[in-house]
Amino acid sequence: MKNKKRTSAKLLIMLVALELIAFSLSMFFEPHSIAAGGATGIAILLQAGWKIPTFISVLSINIVMLVLAYIHLDRQTTIKLAIGSFMLPLLLYITPVYNLIPNNRVISIIVGSIIFGIGLAILYTLNMSSGGTTVPPMIIHKNFGVDKYISLFIIDGLVCLGNFALNDLISFLLAVMSVGISSLAIKGFGIFHQRHITQ
Repeated sequence: MKNKKRTSAKLLIMLVALELIAFSLSMFFEPHSIAAGGATGIAILLQAGWKIPTFISVLSINIVMLVLAYIHLDRQTTIKLAIGSFMLPLLLYITPVYNLIPNNRVISIIVGSIIFGIGLAILYTLNMSSGGTTVPPMIIHKNFGVDKYISLFIIDGLVCLGNFALNDLISFLLAVMSVGISSLAIKGFGIFHQRHITQ
């Protein structure tokens, strides 16, 4: 009974974390066409360039990544990836796109990055993932021993460059700033969570 309650609580917290990510993308990033890395960033670039709905792009990328995970990673990891891989596109579909801060792209991206980072940090504390481009670094680390953060940094950097190709230099700089702010939010939440556990 206790295990069922713990699993239910974990899934509920995961759902909240994924909705934070979906909310930040729909309210702060997509309205300004800023792609700050990952599968969601690629989806925003596809939406800005070719009007493909973000949830469709994220779902498509996640399915491809899940197939790769199934081939190259263990079953337990693949199952964990699958939950977030299907839930995030669903939440992106039901979360409306609305520009909450229409007159200031910089403030919008700062706020969105903090919310996005907190969502990711919660997932990390649960040892879960939203899928997408977190898969290739896992595979590269398993086969070649390259640190996962290095591979993820390179992938995010390439996605950020897409802003420059599709939009302008300012969009690229905002995307890079977003990656930095999200990383700080993740670290800050991690420190807060660790202190809360030890108290």
